Amino acid sequence: MMEINNRNNVVVDGSNNNSKVIYFMTKAFRIQNNYTLYQANEFYKQHKKVLNICMVEPCELNSRNLDYYYEYSEDLFDKLHQFTNDIKLIKRNFTLENILDDVHTIFIDKGYLKFDLDLLNQLKEYAFKENMTIIEVETNVFVPVTTASDKEEYAARTIRKKINSKLNDFSDEVLKDVDMSKGEKEALDCLNDFIDNKLKKYDEHNDPSKHLTSNLSPYLKYGFISPVTIYNLMEDIKGDNKEDFLEELIVRRELAYNFVYYNSNYHKFDGMTDKWAYQTMKNHKDDEREYLYKKEDYENFKTHDPYFNAAMMEMIYLGKMHSYMRMYWAKKIIEWSSDYKEAYKTTLELNNHYFYDGLTPNSYTGVAWCYGKHDRAWFERDIFGKLRYMNANGLIRKFDIDAYVEEMKKVKEENK
Repeated sequence: MMEINNRNNVVVDGSNNNSKVIYFMTKAFRIQNNYTLYQANEFYKQHKKVLNICMVEPCELNSRNLDYYYEYSEDLFDKLHQFTNDIKLIKRNFTLENILDDVHTIFIDKGYLKFDLDLLNQLKEYAFKENMTIIEVETNVFVPVTTASDKEEYAARTIRKKINSKLNDFSDEVLKDVDMSKGEKEALDCLNDFIDNKLKKYDEHNDPSKHLTSNLSPYLKYGFISPVTIYNLMEDIKGDNKEDFLEELIVRRELAYNFVYYNSNYHKFDGMTDKWAYQTMKNHKDDEREYLYKKEDYENFKTHDPYFNAAMMEMIYLGKMHSYMRMYWAKKIIEWSSDYKEAYKTTLELNNHYFYDGLTPNSYTGVAWCYGKHDRAWFERDIFGKLRYMNANGLIRKFDIDAYVEEMKKVKEENK
């Protein structure tokens, strides 16, 4: 079988004589530069098998996110008929026995989070029993995680060179000349709008009132677009803004994948950050908190802080939050919680429920960053100890933060 850039990992090496090849589409809901689809398609033709495609419903905590997925799944379902007529839309809690009859080889998008690994383990158990082969393909990162590094990296500076030195090795594209789905086309429209109208001002993207972020994160989460596609489309663009954007898209994003792959406690308070951070939190656990709020206060915009409340409006009504406000938001929850573990739990629950890009390596890593992961120790202060601190004065000094607040109030009124 032809292998693309060593993206494959044979999880179970079976040897039966069955007739079907199944592609479990779990992370890459696209056609262009879908390396798993490409491999499955090549394999079934080469070995004279029959190709089945199972589009597996994403794991979500919010019906709005599932609605978003299903808005695009019907069109993708139709476009996949370019490859086979045997395509199924299946729920997350499907029964394997109903699907894995007469299967020779399973191809699956590589997943990294616990619910992805649970599904893979179920498939492995069945594959061992039925002598099937399972091949997982890294299709949603640029450089495969274990190729980029063989350990959990400390920070972006320790992984940057490792990733950037391998970009040319993994920039090959596949399935470029086939009909794309609606989700893919919208992702490309979003990217082109960013390139044409925002990239030249990307150095100002930290200002939430200017709307200069790419808005690509939901498309990347559901795999509507590959980072390889984005990188290659920007190949001829020059300048620091492009490099800063690619740093976020590739180095920072794939540092997050490195974190969840090598740290099995990525989703738990105990284990998700570094020793110095736990020590400083321990030292300040009894510090007096001027304000104490609960999750319900945040969801009902009942804090004393208009900037935090505005960020919550953006989260609840739009399913997103400007990246700088996202950091501020999580830091305030630390400040207003009775203990750090409660703060972490609240932040993660809100993050994974409301954000379209929740339940991703990036979102888990972003929360852990607020507790010192991939960061450094700062000057010591109450409550935060040596964790990085953010306050409202910084927002006022750097941005037109009041314009952001007024905009979010309008969003709230429109969604009543």
